Amino acid sequence: WNHEHIATLGYILTSPEDQAHKIAKHLADYVLVWAGGGGDDLAKSPHMARIGNSIYHHFCPDDPTCQHFGFYQGGRPTPSMEASLLYKLTTHDPRRPALNTSRWEPVYQSKYGKVRIFKIKKVSKKSKNWVKNATNLLCDAPGSWYCPGQYPPAVRWLIDLRKPFRQLEDFNSGPRDKDSEEYTKKYHEKMSAREGKGEIPPTEKLTYVGCYRKEDQLPAEKVYGGGVVGASASAAFNHARSQKKRYVAVARVGDDGHAFAFDSLPSGSAVNDGGCARPCADDDAFACGCADSGCDGVVKRGADEEYVRRWAVYDVGAPKRRRKKRSEL
Repeated sequence: WNHEHIATLGYILTSPEDQAHKIAKHLADYVLVWAGGGGDDLAKSPHMARIGNSIYHHFCPDDPTCQHFGFYQGGRPTPSMEASLLYKLTTHDPRRPALNTSRWEPVYQSKYGKVRIFKIKKVSKKSKNWVKNATNLLCDAPGSWYCPGQYPPAVRWLIDLRKPFRQLEDFNSGPRDKDSEEYTKKYHEKMSAREGKGEIPPTEKLTYVGCYRKEDQLPAEKVYGGGVVGASASAAFNHARSQKKRYVAVARVGDDGHAFAFDSLPSGSAVNDGGCARPCADDDAFACGCADSGCDGVVKRGADEEYVRRWAVYDVGAPKRRRKKRSEL
């Protein structure tokens, strides 16, 4: 259920603004986004689109990597990115508004514009009351704290479009069906082509630096690389090299995960609690850390942690400088 819910949120945020509002008004009162560059929500949005598409296959038809959702070389957004709710929220400027403020009202912005909160206007009172009704909470016993709840009837049309997600390591659900196998195979083939997957060249190496608990221990200036990059040693290596960065941090979920490339060592102390020991999907000689359900049974979220993560950090070596041609000297 957790992945399916995250995928639904990813689908809403990466959908066109008007379509996103038709769903969000039945589920929430506010939307919070991280903006301002670096590893903000916009940088992570292509991964959100891929997560959404893992459940709602119609979002990126025949392309589990959602290559139509992103940026062209030079930083110009693709049409689907530019039309998305997340793009409009993170780039909102009252002087040049692209956001429809009759649907989304800006109510808070932190000093440097990193945190932005928008009120969802025209929220469905009917759905809100339905969700609050105790009979719809699905508690395991009267008065229990464990109440998974359920989506209101107004978005049932969306929930019915879901394709159940099953990870390669989902041992409890039995063998995956043919469609799931084909989807996963196509996903990895396309992501590998995008990230330049392959063995790490024998003249290069990944040197383990340490295991870190929180994302804010990583440098502020970092480049996000989700999907297979967060589960593969070779893809993480190539991500760091393609970004001309010295270090890479990975936190694996299942078939994919999270990764950042950056140029300076993390801050604070490293940990040794077993959270970074999980092997990478492509090479069990390397550890790829863990994130979310990938940490289950190994580490738990601490009181000071927003998410449960263990970042395995590697030094990929100094970026090679291109030798100047004689004509450039």
